[in-house]
Amino acid sequence: MQRNFRLISTLAFTALVTGTWEVLLSASSMSLINGGTAGLFWSMIWCYTGQLFIVLSLAEMSSMVPVAGGPYQWVAEFASAKYRRLLSYCAGTLCSVGWQARFTAMCYMSARVILTLCWVTDPNFESKQWQRSLLTIGVAISVSSFNAFAAGHLSLAEGLFAICHVYAFIPIIIILWTLANKTTASEVFTQFTDNGGGWPSLATSVLVGQLPAMFIVSGSEAVVHIADEVEEPESILPRCIFWSFLGNMPPALMLLMAYLFSMGDLRLGIDVKHPFFIVFKGATDSEEATLGFTILVLSMLIMNSVSTMVATSRHLLAFGRDQALFFSPWISKVDPRLKVPLNAIYLTVLFTIVVSFVTITASAAFSTIIGLATSALMSSYLLSIGSLTLKRLRGEQLPNASWSLGKAGLSINCLALVYAAWALFWSFWPEYYHVDRANFNYNSVLFLAWIAFTLVLFVLRQRRMQLRPTMEIFPRWTPRSTR
Repeated sequence: MQRNFRLISTLAFTALVTGTWEVLLSASSMSLINGGTAGLFWSMIWCYTGQLFIVLSLAEMSSMVPVAGGPYQWVAEFASAKYRRLLSYCAGTLCSVGWQARFTAMCYMSARVILTLCWVTDPNFESKQWQRSLLTIGVAISVSSFNAFAAGHLSLAEGLFAICHVYAFIPIIIILWTLANKTTASEVFTQFTDNGGGWPSLATSVLVGQLPAMFIVSGSEAVVHIADEVEEPESILPRCIFWSFLGNMPPALMLLMAYLFSMGDLRLGIDVKHPFFIVFKGATDSEEATLGFTILVLSMLIMNSVSTMVATSRHLLAFGRDQALFFSPWISKVDPRLKVPLNAIYLTVLFTIVVSFVTITASAAFSTIIGLATSALMSSYLLSIGSLTLKRLRGEQLPNASWSLGKAGLSINCLALVYAAWALFWSFWPEYYHVDRANFNYNSVLFLAWIAFTLVLFVLRQRRMQLRPTMEIFPRWTPRSTR
């Protein structure tokens, strides 16, 4: 792989793949159903706060061990020798399926916006779940084609995407703050409501509705998976993880408040599954302007999907390179002409196709997909940060790090573990209290099935795996004291 990414392009990539305001507009309906405007606002606040501790922990680990494997390499580095191979393998498979599901979710959101555009142009149009599934596959194929054939210009493309990420935000925030009718502050910040979830208590409804917020702020280690393409990764990766997270926070919160203050009839927005469309229409009072802003959001989602595909395929490449999967030589092969892991891209598209068909009859397909992405990524964070925490508690030496948490490291790691466990727990809950086959959150079934599959794979592949502490791979790194 060529090292085409420098500081600015790497920061741009990280900011976009963890782009929050675009996903916030597209994924908010579940939070509005369970919790209302106040539920969505405070969910974003506490999820940002909790994710910050994970971000700090990930940034430090990426400085210690700046390799594309990310969580599974960190577990191999920090876990005790007795459990290192099993825990590292679990972290690798969970991180892989987490990113696969995140890419599928990005394509699914794009598909839903496309169908919303169809409804804008024809109010009699009624979208079906099979249409969303097929459009999801179409978006995945288009994005993968761009990743394959524009590989030599990805760093330039990411820079352009980041510029769009900033400048597309400006007209949206201006139009919402200046033209839309505003609700009161008490309605936005204090009125928690159950708008159809049917949960016995309002508190439970709010907690169930936090899943989109947890999904929005996750994926902070994305940049680690392109470590093979970054110059001086030990210094650039942690800075990009931290500063992209902080940089995305203010615009996301600004847009969140403008969006919620401009919501108007909440139930009308929930009924169309894309409340931001109703907000744009109420602000502009023009179908043409609403169509334009919706296309703008769609464009940003597709750009985000391109970046997510990069992180997803590069992690799969790294995992295959360590002989952790069947057909590892084929999976980890880099196309000599295109300079990209073409086979890893194929597998990512195949995963999206399978998930799209599995959920083709489920009305809760989106909550299942983002639930799987959240639970899998949070589990990989629990394993990697947990291994680092135990190593700190044992007083053992850690690798050198140019970006260190110092004496605050143990406390930050513990808080990160608490939030990751919290997010993991709530990622399995269904959107509605009265569940049936169509609206059930199948994440619990898929997650347990994946764990069982992982254990079987581990038994079959453990003798061939090359998962080992990174200091054995890069002996130039020297340990430092945890004190």
